[in-house]
Amino acid sequence: MDAARCGVSECEKRAVASVDAHPLCRKHFIDSCHAELEAYNSRLKENHLGGVFPESAWRFIYECMQQADRIEQSAEDLDDDERRQLVSLILSTAELGCHLRRSPRRATSIAVRLHCEKPARPWKEETETRLISRCGALVTCQQRVEIDQRLRVVRMDNGREARARVAWYQRKRRGQPEVGIEFVDCDNFWELDWGMVAPAGSSYR
Repeated sequence: MDAARCGVSECEKRAVASVDAHPLCRKHFIDSCHAELEAYNSRLKENHLGGVFPESAWRFIYECMQQADRIEQSAEDLDDDERRQLVSLILSTAELGCHLRRSPRRATSIAVRLHCEKPARPWKEETETRLISRCGALVTCQQRVEIDQRLRVVRMDNGREARARVAWYQRKRRGQPEVGIEFVDCDNFWELDWGMVAPAGSSYR
């Protein structure tokens, strides 16, 4: 990627990211992602997505958040406006992801332990959920995580375990960081009758 040139016509800058496999410089990556977000949000407002986003939307959300975060964390020549645009992009993409609702959500606090088993930097943290769904949960987490990072989740009340991936996260200047996790090997980890659960007002999936 670093050796490639931006794929936008007449742009001579070095590519630092990509959208749909098209190499892009920083400026065109930001512009392209914002344009894509506007298109999805417009379709969402007009209810043209029928409540379920296609796989391409999931791929865009994953790629955009992962690469925007990498650039924001590692680029040494970012000016304040570029950094603001990247942070806005991360948050807006996470908000879009919240609309990919595959099950009702419930605001509830369940004590869990998160395990990261990376050999280089393993960690454990006891925390609690803020919202849960059949497919995952929103939890607070003090550890630094990455999109698509794998975690082991253990319920403190009954010891039940499941594997999960980090679907999104939001860093906060005040308060605890929030992490959205999605289960990869477990159905109905919370053992609820989801047909009887009323949707929560806002949040992760």
